[in-house]
Amino acid sequence: MKISPMYILPNLFTAGSIFLGVLSIMAASHGLFKMACWFILVSMVLDGLDGRVARLTNTSSKFGVEFDSLADVVAFGVAPAILLYFYIGDDLGRFGEATSALFVIFGAMRLARFNITTVSEPNFFIGLPIPSAAVFVVLWVLVDLEHKILLHHEYLLLLGAFIISILMVSNVRYPSFKKMQWNLKSFSVLLILLAITFIKPVEVLCVLMSGYVLYGLIRWSVLFVKILLKPDNRN
Repeated sequence: MKISPMYILPNLFTAGSIFLGVLSIMAASHGLFKMACWFILVSMVLDGLDGRVARLTNTSSKFGVEFDSLADVVAFGVAPAILLYFYIGDDLGRFGEATSALFVIFGAMRLARFNITTVSEPNFFIGLPIPSAAVFVVLWVLVDLEHKILLHHEYLLLLGAFIISILMVSNVRYPSFKKMQWNLKSFSVLLILLAITFIKPVEVLCVLMSGYVLYGLIRWSVLFVKILLKPDNRN
């Protein structure tokens, strides 16, 4: 059976994403945490490119979709979970083991739900996407490696990862920027953010990702309170 080279191209990006995820696991197991973090971040870049390459070359396929989901489980589920475990989870016994395991399990569930969901909201994700969850963990590890802000309070990182795991399988809506309408104002804001990120890339990205996570929680809380305060619900 012959396969067109054009169909292989997007899947090479997906394979590269898996490869970097495995390298991250190996690096974390040897205590090379910063290297493990960057492997995951570069893996995310490849993950973002595979779908775009497939659309540009008109080579999207069912195989590519399934392959991409499996790649996400490795690169954004298993790799950050192993990083989290070797970085701090190993010191906290079963809490660390359970949190790392749940991160992978809920991440896989999030991907499975996404693949079978027929109702889509183009401007929102239902539940926190697994790449965002992985980046949240990775950026906080990088910030802590640089500034030791979690010194003697490392359990907070595990607690955050536990909450992130639940958010992946929740119904909390998170904004998708795929359909974002660009204008001069939004372009100017983007340039300012890029300039600030250039000065302190890891710290700024960590703040932005943490804000993204909190945005979904705050928005959900506000909507929940509004529903409770509706006249029909008070009778």
